Amino acid sequence: MNFQKLNFDKYDNIFIYGFGISGKWFVDNSPKKIKAFIDTDEKKSGKSHSDIKVLKINEAKQIIKKNDLIFVSAVDIQDVIPVIKRNFKSVNWLAMGLYLDGNDASETINKTEETSDFINYSLNAVEKCQKAYVNKDELFLRSVDIVISEKCSLKCKDCSNLMQYYLHPRNFSSKTIVDEFEKLTSKVKHVFEVRLIGGEPFMNKEIYEIINYFCNHRKITKLVIYSNGTIPLKEDRLKNYQNSKLVFTITDYGKLSKNTDRVHQSLIKLNILTRRHPPEYWTDSGTIQNFNRSEDGMKEIFDLCCGKNLLTSMNGKLYRCPFAANADSLKGIPHNKSNYVNIDSDPKDIHKYIREIDYIPACNYCKGRSFDSQEIVPAIQTKDPIQYKKFE
Repeated sequence: MNFQKLNFDKYDNIFIYGFGISGKWFVDNSPKKIKAFIDTDEKKSGKSHSDIKVLKINEAKQIIKKNDLIFVSAVDIQDVIPVIKRNFKSVNWLAMGLYLDGNDASETINKTEETSDFINYSLNAVEKCQKAYVNKDELFLRSVDIVISEKCSLKCKDCSNLMQYYLHPRNFSSKTIVDEFEKLTSKVKHVFEVRLIGGEPFMNKEIYEIINYFCNHRKITKLVIYSNGTIPLKEDRLKNYQNSKLVFTITDYGKLSKNTDRVHQSLIKLNILTRRHPPEYWTDSGTIQNFNRSEDGMKEIFDLCCGKNLLTSMNGKLYRCPFAANADSLKGIPHNKSNYVNIDSDPKDIHKYIREIDYIPACNYCKGRSFDSQEIVPAIQTKDPIQYKKFE
């Protein structure tokens, strides 16, 4: 990081927006003491790192002054800037990514619980995504979730991706995945992060062919696989993917999976970047229901949603979130073209959909995923698929 360009001395106090890996790393390496973290997610309020506490928005508003600085460390800067402009109108802010230059965390102080490799991954994301946002690179996508399977090895009744409703779940062929992504990347310049999701991605027997395709794709920076660690990995197939693009995120469901340790050890053995963590921040957002909201009501749900920028590719369409994608696929909501944009649409239409809309009709059928939503017990299993109303 180019600390000389920052010139923090001209500000009275520095606040870090984003209590994540990059923000914590910066606190430990900042040339000036940080006053506090600020985070939209109220569940992080009161937590701390290196004795620097996390404040809620309203708490920060009480103490922050005109000559202070908000330093944005959150990768999803497009979610943060509207909040700053709405709540801290006269306060200066800077995007951390503009001052990063391929920093190597192994040469810096690290008081986090993450490895240097994972901090580098986080810093790389912040740098590329914030620079693209500030420079108004309309053909850069922060991330795209690609649903490669509706099948899951678990059956969580509160799954926010709605896997609990599929009576006849499908796998999507590698050909379908490749064809749809080629159409998308013919319209956009770069995708920082492709995220393979389901269901459980390893329920798809063509997973290794899909991994190979994305690991060799020149228009993506990272390939992240989200897995529940229930299915052992084929080490002989994965050993070919020991490169900087491949990342695993393993959710540890404890007794529900006897293979999590085995999966994790395979990844360590193969020297593949991985993060293993317990289920985090589960909320009651896995219900499909007609809430009869007004247009203003849907705008409010959308504005507060923490998942509205989880672009999801499914069935040849790009959706704002996995809920909309799967609810539409399940026919659990009335079909509405405003819920998505076709993968092969004009770039201007894609840009308008991901940057300019203020709600989608699917918001009427979602309970909402705001940062202050109450947490629930994660991963409660259901024996049979849950029934729901179907719109033909």
